[in-house]
Amino acid sequence: MPPNENNNTPLSIAAIAAVATGIWSIFNNSNNSNNNHNQKEIETYFNQAVALIQQGNYHQATQIFLTILQLNPQHAPTYNYLAWIYAIHNYQLDQALAFAKNAVQLANSNLDKACFIDTLAEVYAHRQELDTAINLSIECLQIFQNINQYPNSPITYFRLAWCYQIKQDLNQTYHFIQQAMKLNGIGANEHLTIGDICYAVAFNIGDKGAFHESLPHFDNAIKHYEISLNIAQKQNLNLEIFRFKLSSCLNDKARVFVVLEDYQNSQNLYHQSHNVYTSNPYPLVNLALLAARAKNKPQMVLYLTKVMPLIVDMPPYVQKEKLIYVLLTDVDFDDYKEDILGFLFNNGKINQYEYTKFLKTAIKSNQPIMNFSQQNFYADVTGVAGNVEGNFMYQPQCV
Repeated sequence: MPPNENNNTPLSIAAIAAVATGIWSIFNNSNNSNNNHNQKEIETYFNQAVALIQQGNYHQATQIFLTILQLNPQHAPTYNYLAWIYAIHNYQLDQALAFAKNAVQLANSNLDKACFIDTLAEVYAHRQELDTAINLSIECLQIFQNINQYPNSPITYFRLAWCYQIKQDLNQTYHFIQQAMKLNGIGANEHLTIGDICYAVAFNIGDKGAFHESLPHFDNAIKHYEISLNIAQKQNLNLEIFRFKLSSCLNDKARVFVVLEDYQNSQNLYHQSHNVYTSNPYPLVNLALLAARAKNKPQMVLYLTKVMPLIVDMPPYVQKEKLIYVLLTDVDFDDYKEDILGFLFNNGKINQYEYTKFLKTAIKSNQPIMNFSQQNFYADVTGVAGNVEGNFMYQPQCV
């Protein structure tokens, strides 16, 4: 089974299942089963499973979908959902591929076929078979166009943008971002995803040494993160992920200015990054680095005092080992080695054994610490430090 990310008992499956009744109607002609007497039971199970997905309870939903296949092994929409759940959890991708192909083969209408091909594209994207994912996504969009329909969400466009970003085709990346923005209902999560894609573009360009060229892409990412945060505030959503991503992007743009030796702009951006999300330790560590580089010990101590409580192990937000490694190995801290060790030991962030281990693996650096830890469904993006739960691919098309 896919990982059980939410084992909470549903408050009212019946109530939420009512929302799913419309979903069933989309697929009510897809069932090629001869077991018509099971139709009502299958419909009830299907709506319950969709309701559980809406709650984030993928594990229990999967159990119900597998039960449906025992009743009707020709039920296309169930294969489609199972393929999607397995894909977005990177779980048994060979099985996900088989599920998705079954769904496409059993599709009973052009609309169903478009939706199921889209899921097949999602599976291939997670398998890192990007060209196939691109071709299938475009085929899906072509079928929608041929039947005068539009995707009900920007999922397909975002997948194409991600794939082209990984392939470093920026024209196509931004083309499909623009296509996504033409759809109705672009909200906080969608702007967050656009920010993610632009952030990845900026990071990868900068990582290749094209620092000036990366700055406009950082600006694009920051713009969409700010829009997503503003929308989220108005909708009273949990703001942590929105603030964290904006803070991270500001931190990494500041890193570019450090490399360009524009320390004033860098310092200003680190302060902005900290103010946006005060639990993010990376900008404070980088401010301490700038102070150490300027031989301003009092200011360095001030920032280190502030950051010590934030050095915890809470991926993807904070990676304790990464932070400690920078504090112990960055050349700008060399003159303050005893001070750094004192902070780490006194705050219980390191013990003698860990210190010895760091010494054995230490490679001196003078690069500011990066905070690139964004959501990315396709793991082949340089520098990803963690994985934030997906924000736009919870459900397949036609839902």
